[in-house]
Amino acid sequence: MLGDEFTFIMLLSGSWNAINLIESTLPLKGAELELLIVMKRTTARPPQAMPNTVWVQVEVPDSPHIIERFTALCDTWNMNIAELVSRTQPGDGDSAQLFIQITAHSPATQNAANIEQAFKALCTELNAQGSINIVNYSQHDEQDGV
Repeated sequence: MLGDEFTFIMLLSGSWNAINLIESTLPLKGAELELLIVMKRTTARPPQAMPNTVWVQVEVPDSPHIIERFTALCDTWNMNIAELVSRTQPGDGDSAQLFIQITAHSPATQNAANIEQAFKALCTELNAQGSINIVNYSQHDEQDGV
């Protein structure tokens, strides 16, 4: 939620008839509910292998653009954000604490130690307490004999 507004993004796939039905129904529902709806067709692209899963948890004094800084970090390292959860909790006086949880997927070409170092540097810069955990599932599969 951003004040009185929110953004909702849906990525859809399916048959031509199913997509056409959604494209014709959504504008009517949007008008009925007084929503601004933007639709854009895209083309499929081959999926990129993303064997690394990255979990991030951060607690930081709330201020503008904090979430943007952590999502930019993910973008810098070519990660796909699968989930982002944030909440604020009132603190002492006028300060509030922001809690962020991110789950992302990263290509195998990214060095986990470099990602961890960049994350720790960002936490230090923002006076944040955070943890990052990176698991490479292709390595787990090899170890498990899969």
